[in-house]
Amino acid sequence: MKRYCSNCFSPLPYKADFCPHCGQKSSNGKVTMGFLLRKLWNTTFHLEGKFFRSAWQLFVPGMVTVEFFKGKQNRYPHPMRLFFITMFFFLFFLNLLMKSGGSKTKSSIYSYDSEGKVKGDTIRTDGEFIYDRLEHYVEIEQFASDYDSMPAEWQTPESRKALDSLLRLYEKRHLPSFGDDRDKSLRNLLDTLDINLITKQIRLASEDVVRYSPDQIIAKYGIEGRFDKMAVRQGIKSIKNPNDLVNAYIGSLTWSILAQVTAMAGILGLLYWRQRRLYVEHFLFLLHFHTGAMLAFMLALIATLLKIATAKLMIPVLLITGVMMYFAMRRYYGQGAWITFFKWLAYCTLYLFVFAILFTLGLLVVFAVF
Repeated sequence: MKRYCSNCFSPLPYKADFCPHCGQKSSNGKVTMGFLLRKLWNTTFHLEGKFFRSAWQLFVPGMVTVEFFKGKQNRYPHPMRLFFITMFFFLFFLNLLMKSGGSKTKSSIYSYDSEGKVKGDTIRTDGEFIYDRLEHYVEIEQFASDYDSMPAEWQTPESRKALDSLLRLYEKRHLPSFGDDRDKSLRNLLDTLDINLITKQIRLASEDVVRYSPDQIIAKYGIEGRFDKMAVRQGIKSIKNPNDLVNAYIGSLTWSILAQVTAMAGILGLLYWRQRRLYVEHFLFLLHFHTGAMLAFMLALIATLLKIATAKLMIPVLLITGVMMYFAMRRYYGQGAWITFFKWLAYCTLYLFVFAILFTLGLLVVFAVF
């Protein structure tokens, strides 16, 4: 009985498991959950032998790009797919590190005796954002204000002493460095908050930030202008939920690096204009290099997560990555040591300049939409 492919209806050879025309496996159309998961993994990540082969070769400066343009494209995964897979795992481990390390300031909550001395064990250890401390500070101010509004006959020296003692204990628990003269910046920050608008800087009372919504603050302070209103809303949002801003920017790292590669490929085209290379050649060279760099940073993140090293490992990895760029340019473009060295210096200088611009623009975009 003649068999046909269920996908493209091409005739299937005798006992063939796959269609010679479209490549789909011959089946009755029913699939298992395991098949769906394997299909998702292979389609999304395509982690096969050539991925792992090209992964270690990316640590050899310029090697993959040289081989790629020698006509060995089928030996390596698609450069864009390789980059996105690497970025996925890099951001995954970066997110794990941030969660394990914590992005809050650690402070211990103790029990105290009547003289204000610590007694017993720690009740609990909390991590608090600056906004959490801001709420505690406003509560302290409210307690004092509520006391002043009480009937005069209730405001005795004994009740004032009791209130002061309670407020000091509250400060020690929730604002442990508040009374330290070395932390005047915290005290100033808890009094008022400054938000930079498009045309000016506005100073908000901390109590208003805690008690009012952004729209109420805009109305109270008479903020006008679309961008100024947006700056107030997003500024207050970033104070209340700083992790959201950080996570939003980390999520945009992939596109930021792609923008950096796109810009720097044009600069390499100018540095090597005499070689008459196409733009795509510079672009793929930088894409392969940045993929290798992200792999190196990912390994450093894993070492940090496993407590093999600390986060300071990122510094030598960054420096080594910069040096490897010199050897990558030397191998790929094939010029002498000194001329490559000067072009590498020019590249590094311009790289930092472009990075500063794109980093600032990225922050502004993320701040506006997060």
